[in-house]
Amino acid sequence: MLKKLKKLGISFLTSLMVVTGIGQGFINADQTLPQLDLEAKSAIAVDAKTGQIIYAKDDKQTYPVASMSKLLTAYILLQAIHKGEITWETRVTPTATEVDISNNTELTNVPLQEGHSYTIRQLYQAMLIGSANAATMLIGNAISGTQTKFIDKMRETAKSLGITDAKIYSANGLTAKYLGDERYPNTDENAENEFSVRDMAIISQKLIEEYPEILETTKLTKIDFNDNGEVTTVNNTNELLQDDSNLEVDGLKTGTSDAAGYCFASTTNKDGHRIITVIAGAKDNDARFDQTKNLLNYIYNNYDYLAISTNQALRQDVKVKYGKQSSVSTIIGNDLSLWVPKNTREKALQIKLTPKSSTIEAPIKQGETVGDYQITIAGNLGFIDGSTDLKTKALAANSVEGINIFIKWWQMLTDAI
Repeated sequence: MLKKLKKLGISFLTSLMVVTGIGQGFINADQTLPQLDLEAKSAIAVDAKTGQIIYAKDDKQTYPVASMSKLLTAYILLQAIHKGEITWETRVTPTATEVDISNNTELTNVPLQEGHSYTIRQLYQAMLIGSANAATMLIGNAISGTQTKFIDKMRETAKSLGITDAKIYSANGLTAKYLGDERYPNTDENAENEFSVRDMAIISQKLIEEYPEILETTKLTKIDFNDNGEVTTVNNTNELLQDDSNLEVDGLKTGTSDAAGYCFASTTNKDGHRIITVIAGAKDNDARFDQTKNLLNYIYNNYDYLAISTNQALRQDVKVKYGKQSSVSTIIGNDLSLWVPKNTREKALQIKLTPKSSTIEAPIKQGETVGDYQITIAGNLGFIDGSTDLKTKALAANSVEGINIFIKWWQMLTDAI
């Protein structure tokens, strides 16, 4: 890990400025970040591991997102599979309405046939790779029994993820007028799912964190959808999977409608560090991919990935009473990682240590929690969970023995006087 820090050219330990009591430290660099104004209604880039927001444009405003909605359906499905409520081999039969939708040439689909049954695995692949709309509705039926009940589940799940501003009317993101008699009750025909790009980043992060196997599907460029021997080749709508820009994109989902424009939630794992980006309201198909590339290149050209490991960084002291030492050095409780601007003269990090109490008494064991570290980034955009900094436990770097009981009594007596 120390080699990684040296490679980044960031001498973390030597540049740390320690202040007595509550410690604060700063990393300094050399130049101001250039501005990036993407050609899209809104956009966001976050670190998939920490949820750190690296770039944001109008990221809290809700907009129609069309088929990016299918990521929430995928999350609910994977959750149900992991709970054993449904299996990949469960077979389901489409309703007459879903068969009609699947054969509507205005919409992205795999054709379904009345009376035929399909496995959840088939439908899941068709949903994520080919953005198949009727297949997505069929997944909702398999989980909840009806579209109405599944939409209720989507709304409930979104709230459980901390998403409170979304408007959800369909499993697939279609405008309500296309859903026939399976339209959510009392819904206007022009109603369409709306999320902010921050909402979509939250869903994407949860998917990757809890169900990383989704990437084994979203990275596929095509599949064959076999319906009783009749094979339909389904091509992935994510054109960056075959892009020559070396960005290593392996997911996640496109979305297109008149109201939404052209949208794209992407993820890339470059140099072992995964980033999620979301673009909403690009002007055309090429633009959503071009703007995604612009955003990713902006990050790689202007940010460094800083890894701070335990036992190597943030050594600051906490005062100790009634010990053979008057203080104890601290280390962070777990490895941390942050994206920090390259070469800016501004303070990149502010590090604050708060002891767990005003008086910490010996004996103290090595590894015992003695306080908390709070790490804030200059020009901080915060994290998608709403927090503004990273927090981690401050642990004792070594043990501190207590003093003789008689000496302790004497000190307590003199303190009282």
